[in-house]
Amino acid sequence: MSDRLVQVIVLVDDLGTARAEMEGRGLTVLDGGRHPGRGTANLIVPFGEQYLELLAVVDEAEARASVQGRPVLAALSERGPGLARWSVEVSYIEKTATRVGHPVEHRNRLRPDGVTVRWRSVAVDVAWAEPWRCAFMAWDDPATHPARPGARHSNGATGFARLDVAVPENADAVTWLGGSVPAGVVLGPGPGGGVGPRALALSSPAGPILLG
Repeated sequence: MSDRLVQVIVLVDDLGTARAEMEGRGLTVLDGGRHPGRGTANLIVPFGEQYLELLAVVDEAEARASVQGRPVLAALSERGPGLARWSVEVSYIEKTATRVGHPVEHRNRLRPDGVTVRWRSVAVDVAWAEPWRCAFMAWDDPATHPARPGARHSNGATGFARLDVAVPENADAVTWLGGSVPAGVVLGPGPGGGVGPRALALSSPAGPILLG
């Protein structure tokens, strides 16, 4: 498997409102579940190999007490709701961890059906603080991968066509990515020096569907 853009996170204030907005745009939204001990929960828009994650803080006190919850609160406070972070799925997560100098973390989420989704990640908190950097991810059980099974979307969306990411320097971003940019990711300067995901276009037979 080649490294690929797998996840784009949208921070939202309220999951119910976010679901209604996405469904109003013709996207099928699935219940994601709670991140135990982190004070956050999500909804998933799956495309088979990629997924959009709608992420909200649902227990602020729990999030503030959590090492993994505080970066999400900080991102909401500093940048507000909207496109927030992106992740690349890699074939060899341990090698990636060694290359970028950050440890492999074991994370999990409890789905509403009682199934625990487990994955390994690298540099998630770094990516929250510096959103021009992607996080790196690998799933322990492909059957629980959030993108699978995909869903049929009434607007015809089939996946990510293009993610524009504002970066301080293209060369630094390419180095972080391991020397090549995943398909669909476009790097460039941000307005006013801002960094991070700026715009997302979904593929569909009728043409791109713009988010953000």
